[in-house]
Amino acid sequence: MTCLTVGVVLFPVWGCNHQEKRVSKACLVSPYGRQMTVAVVPVMNYSGNADIDTLKVTDILYSELQQVEGFSVVPVNRMLAQMARDRIAAVETPPQALKLAQELGAEAIIVSAITEYNPIYPPIVGLAVQVYGWPEATVQISTRIDPVAMERSAQPLKITADMSPKYWPKNQVQRIYNSRDKTVVKQVENFADDRGTNGSPYKCDIYLRSQEYYLRFVCFKTIEELLDKETRRMGPGVVGNPSPDVKEYN
Repeated sequence: MTCLTVGVVLFPVWGCNHQEKRVSKACLVSPYGRQMTVAVVPVMNYSGNADIDTLKVTDILYSELQQVEGFSVVPVNRMLAQMARDRIAAVETPPQALKLAQELGAEAIIVSAITEYNPIYPPIVGLAVQVYGWPEATVQISTRIDPVAMERSAQPLKITADMSPKYWPKNQVQRIYNSRDKTVVKQVENFADDRGTNGSPYKCDIYLRSQEYYLRFVCFKTIEELLDKETRRMGPGVVGNPSPDVKEYN
């Protein structure tokens, strides 16, 4: 997808919030400086709620990743077909994830899990995401994840400090979006202003009333945070031109 607006723009909001100007990312942009192929593992359910359609969530996550400038995303059905060929019912370890990425020709693979789920208005969704496999030959910046904090956080795939760093995620994000929180509601309103409400009588509130719309908001915000963290991880170094403190793991 090619975005008409790259980066960050400032514009007046005429949707739900009439009185303020805000900074809006009209399109999320990859920080890697070139087109990257990304694969998505089917979303896992760690919430305890058996009513989640995890493939539907995976499709939404895939859709939002497709909209990132600089990403080419492997279709979900290709991932499912490869898992069937490998006789993998679910990805359980980082080596499995990296092997799938290699088989699919992807340079990175996204692994995620729903950690909390209450679709009843006002909805609550928790999402934990890890990214594996950005090739050090392309992005020569080591992972800067604190191994102690990593072990204590919610993880789609279990990582321990004694595991070889080559199997650590390059980055991970864990967030709970509770729409009882005024900050989250403001973020939902801003997202609705960007995406539109399709003439719904609920207006911006449709993103709180519709399970699918709210999941789309959650996926977008999680990807946005992940890309921001990746930008900070890479620091002042340019892709292919690492910072002086680079350490590669073999």
